[in-house]
Amino acid sequence: MARIAVLGLKKDRRTVVSILHDLNAVQIEPLSKEVTTILRNEHEDGQYRQVSDQLLRMKALRTALPPVQVTQCQRFGSVEQLLDVAKSIDIDAKVASLERERDGLLTQLKETDNNIRLVEEFAFFPEDFDILQLSTARSYFGRMDPKNFAGFKQALEVNRQDYFLYSKEGKDATQIILVTFPNFPPHALATVVQEYGVKLEAVPKLKGKAAELAQSLKNKKAEINQKTADIDRQLAEISSGNYVNITCLEEQLEIENRKLEVVDNLGVTADTFALEGWIPSSKVEQLKEGFDSHAHGTLLFVLETEENPPTLLDNPKRFKLFEAFIRFYSLPSGKEFDPTLIFGTLFPIFYGLMIGDFGYGLVILLVSRWVIRRVEGGKRNFNIMPTPLRKFALTILKPRQMVKLAKAMTPGAIIAMGLGFVFNLYFGFHPNVYLFGYLNSAFGLHLPASGAFFDPITGLRKLLLIAGYIGLGMVSFGLVLGILNSLREGQTKHAVGKVGWLLFGWGVVITGLALLHHQHVNPIHHVQGIGYVGLMVAGIGLMFYGEGVRAIMELPSIVSHILSYTRLVGILLASVILADVIDFIFIRTLHHTIPFIILGTIIIFIGHIFNIIIGVFEPGIQGARLVYVEFFSKFYHGNGRPFRPFGSSRRYTYDQYELKAKEK
Repeated sequence: MARIAVLGLKKDRRTVVSILHDLNAVQIEPLSKEVTTILRNEHEDGQYRQVSDQLLRMKALRTALPPVQVTQCQRFGSVEQLLDVAKSIDIDAKVASLERERDGLLTQLKETDNNIRLVEEFAFFPEDFDILQLSTARSYFGRMDPKNFAGFKQALEVNRQDYFLYSKEGKDATQIILVTFPNFPPHALATVVQEYGVKLEAVPKLKGKAAELAQSLKNKKAEINQKTADIDRQLAEISSGNYVNITCLEEQLEIENRKLEVVDNLGVTADTFALEGWIPSSKVEQLKEGFDSHAHGTLLFVLETEENPPTLLDNPKRFKLFEAFIRFYSLPSGKEFDPTLIFGTLFPIFYGLMIGDFGYGLVILLVSRWVIRRVEGGKRNFNIMPTPLRKFALTILKPRQMVKLAKAMTPGAIIAMGLGFVFNLYFGFHPNVYLFGYLNSAFGLHLPASGAFFDPITGLRKLLLIAGYIGLGMVSFGLVLGILNSLREGQTKHAVGKVGWLLFGWGVVITGLALLHHQHVNPIHHVQGIGYVGLMVAGIGLMFYGEGVRAIMELPSIVSHILSYTRLVGILLASVILADVIDFIFIRTLHHTIPFIILGTIIIFIGHIFNIIIGVFEPGIQGARLVYVEFFSKFYHGNGRPFRPFGSSRRYTYDQYELKAKEK
């Protein structure tokens, strides 16, 4: 990443900003303090206001018009041309008039639908609905639970001379028409209505008996629908001739609006302008060529600076999904090593090792691919999943995050399947015994009779040693990276301190291995003991020199970080033993009656589902933790700021300037 300064003629500043936008590779930064003292800002309010006004027009028009598929792109040579094309679209008054008329019709339609519903629901009223419109009384349509009707009617008897009640009992509710007169106390009515759960609504202004009124309202609804359809047809005609242009104009106006914001914040003098920013070093020559072609005389300077640049993660396509895991921990600073490749390599291995079962790996693989296909295929519903599990998943993860997690688990699931074959574990069962027996007898092979190339139970000691070696390798690799980072940053003492950590860690491990093999480690009686103790003492000395007393206090952490990798084996064994217990219970039930067999089938199904759910979360959490805590802590600082280049994603317009990358 390079810090750049651009200096050019004031008349070319719009062109330069357009080039920066179309390149989409420069993060524009505020000018340094030294420069701002001799430059000023100059706003072009007139054109900025015109662009903003036309942008709002296009947004409003596109919202009002029926959408039309846009299959073409347009190019606008200048802001002036863009504004001229925008002003040539003179449909605002017509569209606004049709929209107002349509809104009024929709309001009438909603009111008519409600009246039709009421008339049909209360058709038992035998008289003209107009008589309910009394100047000295209030009329209500109501609904209530049939069980409460008798009590409600009895409660009204207290003021029986002040009301009329018409009712009809239905299957779900009793419909009532209630007319109250001024002498009926309002608070008494409110109390009775609330007590008996009556839902009241005022009778609208309706004239006619139920049958003829319903037909009249339906005719009115048909007339409204016809008028609405006619308006929609007119809007569709307007849209067919203008929607594509409006969409292209809106996108370009949005872009020009952003450009003018940048132009207005540039530092200028009477004849020149200046700006500063960050650009990937590989893009510097391409930007220079763009200036030479379209803004001749504009100068580009690469500045020497100690400032930390923004971070642009650039990894192979297959590893890009793991960038989200790095951002979750902390974005690397601009001058720091990007550990995405390391995380993307180690996490699937750790994940697969902690599952270690072919059946579990296959289920996780199939579910992961299903999630990816559902979301990326546009079907974002997961109705096939149980409702509680679906709600829980959507609470903690968005569909896009589910896809990233599924893609990250896919290689781990494949590794789990491979290790499951090696361990002879298929949902805890051991079918390789029969397969290998057949292959040995049929083809004269010498495959293990046990069906397992390696048994994680009987080979537990060897597995723990392997996990310890993995821990030693990871911690050592992290410390080596930390040493290189410190040397690159000129922090020699920190580099020396990390060398001390490395020596001390190896000294402790070698001493531990010697004790396991019953070797002598006493430095007084044996030469090798001097080497073991010497490594640890030298490491402590270098740590004290590089990091002070704090390092001495944290001595046990280096051992705990190495031993922490034994959790790879611990989680694997927990899964293997749980699967074995589930299978054992199932097999024992097969020797009993049918109810026991059914119970055993339920246990094996639920038990393995539970073990798979644990296998999704626990290895993922612990695998990430081993990288984040035990590995990253040795070299990684993070706290970087993301690289946000000035540019836009175009769908309906072309770049103003075609900037070709320099051929190598």
